[in-house]
Amino acid sequence: MSLQMEVRFTCDCGNHIDTIVPVPDPDFTAERTRDSVSEEYEEIFCDSCLKEYEAQIISSFSGADCSINNGNIDVHYGVPYYPMEEDSEVDWLVESNDQLSIFHSQVKSVEKILNTSIDETAKFDLIVMLHGHVVAAVESYLSSTFIHLVTNSNQLLRKLVETDTEFSKRKFTLKEIFEEHEKLQRTVATYLKNLIFHNLDKIKPMYKDVLDFDFGNVGWLFKAVNIRHHCVHRAGYDKDGERVDISPESITELVSKSNTLIESIEKKSKELQSGDGFSF
Repeated sequence: MSLQMEVRFTCDCGNHIDTIVPVPDPDFTAERTRDSVSEEYEEIFCDSCLKEYEAQIISSFSGADCSINNGNIDVHYGVPYYPMEEDSEVDWLVESNDQLSIFHSQVKSVEKILNTSIDETAKFDLIVMLHGHVVAAVESYLSSTFIHLVTNSNQLLRKLVETDTEFSKRKFTLKEIFEEHEKLQRTVATYLKNLIFHNLDKIKPMYKDVLDFDFGNVGWLFKAVNIRHHCVHRAGYDKDGERVDISPESITELVSKSNTLIESIEKKSKELQSGDGFSF
């Protein structure tokens, strides 16, 4: 079974393209992250103007990335997944309340690995993978927490519909809204799961508008997401062939700042869950 991921961008004609592309496996025989990179190219057509785009999908030990080779296109992509597992994943997002414990487990592993002795020639590759892992853990927490809260609250669901322009365009029958809440939960959860939760320009206002949570100044997180892009695309090197500025110390600082942010979100989450209107 092959991995795949959601890809979204806007055609030059203005049409919004939302599609799925295959994700190649990294080279598992490689010893270093930069040598594990594999890539595939996928043709994507606009349904409106029939323009053809070439998508480049890159995969490595650090994760997967997608870009459009022709034109100045801002492309958004999701986390790779196995299609047969999507339904069970949606159910977990709605029902589970383990987001914090999962995040803590992930970053504790990072801290343990940082304290292990490793050959200097392999240390940078390890740091590249750990940076991507921490960013992915933050994104996963942001996504799963938001989905769990919104899909288990009529009030938050209403705020989402009222404030999210894309979701508010969707049409639901009265029967779906008032008689099939379980189906509505899954519809909302699936929509939110496919959002790009490292697109902080969209996620920050969603947290503010729906959960009334202000991220504050998270320039450090924007920077970490941007660096992760280099880690995935070029295994830790920028376009000029220079190593990105990451180190064991920067990983430790990223973990610390991520913990502080997520503790604040958890406090807000508990307030929301203790209030009226939580749970369908």
